[in-house]
Amino acid sequence: MCRSARLYHCHRCHTQVIICSSCDRGQRYCTHGCAASARLDSRRRAGKKYQCTRSGRFHNASRQQRFRERQKQKVTHQGSLPVTAHDVLKRKRTGLEKTETIELMGGDLRCHHCGVLCAPWLRRDFVHAGRILPVLRNRFAGEGG
Repeated sequence: MCRSARLYHCHRCHTQVIICSSCDRGQRYCTHGCAASARLDSRRRAGKKYQCTRSGRFHNASRQQRFRERQKQKVTHQGSLPVTAHDVLKRKRTGLEKTETIELMGGDLRCHHCGVLCAPWLRRDFVHAGRILPVLRNRFAGEGG
């Protein structure tokens, strides 16, 4: 059975993402680590903001003092690890991989999170649960006691 799905653009890498209604939890990012990267950036911004405050400066100064005390206790140093010449770097992902996978699936629309087959029509907005309830509440609000 085909599930309804939502189409959105990842707020970080701007790729198009299809998500089925059962996986949809209001995601803003794709499944390729964009959420973790955005969270890391957010934490860095918060840390910089905290470092500009008075208490942040004092905590940083005390932490640096403890570090300097620990460094005084070290007498010898370990040697460096040998450098390997065959390290493999991870390739950056672009949005092109997603469009290629959609084309390879034979035109079927599948959820990028769980891979289930989705209906051919896509929503651009969230499913609003209980749209009729506010109408009923307003209609019957004056009758009850």
